[in-house]
Amino acid sequence: MIAPVAQRSTPSSRNPQREGLSLRVLRILRVAYVVVPAVMIAAAADAHDLERTQVLLTFARDGSFVLDVSNDPSWLKLRLEPDFFHRGNFIDRIVLFVDGHEIRPSSVEYIDGPVVGTHRLRGRMPLDAHTLRWYYGLVIDPYPLTIRRADGRVQVEEIGGDAWSRTIDVSGQFQAPRMLDTLAPIAVVGLLVVPIVLRLAGRRVNTKDTKDTKKEAFGSLPLCP
Repeated sequence: MIAPVAQRSTPSSRNPQREGLSLRVLRILRVAYVVVPAVMIAAAADAHDLERTQVLLTFARDGSFVLDVSNDPSWLKLRLEPDFFHRGNFIDRIVLFVDGHEIRPSSVEYIDGPVVGTHRLRGRMPLDAHTLRWYYGLVIDPYPLTIRRADGRVQVEEIGGDAWSRTIDVSGQFQAPRMLDTLAPIAVVGLLVVPIVLRLAGRRVNTKDTKDTKKEAFGSLPLCP
């Protein structure tokens, strides 16, 4: 009979230290999986809130317009080149599409402010303009586009961030300067100037008459012997 052989217990091949390290790594990955997207979303939301975009387009009867595009100054500097404010290329960031053709502003200036910085652009629309589509390529969040028409009406359009506006009706508000409008200021100036000219002319006549009277009076005096 073979005597039973006692089995030796072999040490476990599993390392407790490695198991603990693996668990810690898994916990970190789980936390990162939850926290990192939340932080990114919050950061993106904060960045969008800093845009503070507002656009105001004001028309005049003769077709001229003033376009004010306002943003947070700090956000704007991050979105643009360092020497941006000296090159004046903001015109290339916006589009005014009128009746199938782009209308480019003729001038641009930057007005710095404590809350928002404003790019003020000036230009002129065709007198027979009918439709307008607007685009601003720097922003992401929705923003209001306010249009003040020459006839006194005000329109507010909600623009979906980096997107084109809908087709906006701009017809029926422009007209060429009338002859009466051109002559009226000249007539007013004439009415103001004519009395002054007549008054000066009257003074000259009075002065001349006085001199003639004095000459006659001195001429009639008898000469001393």
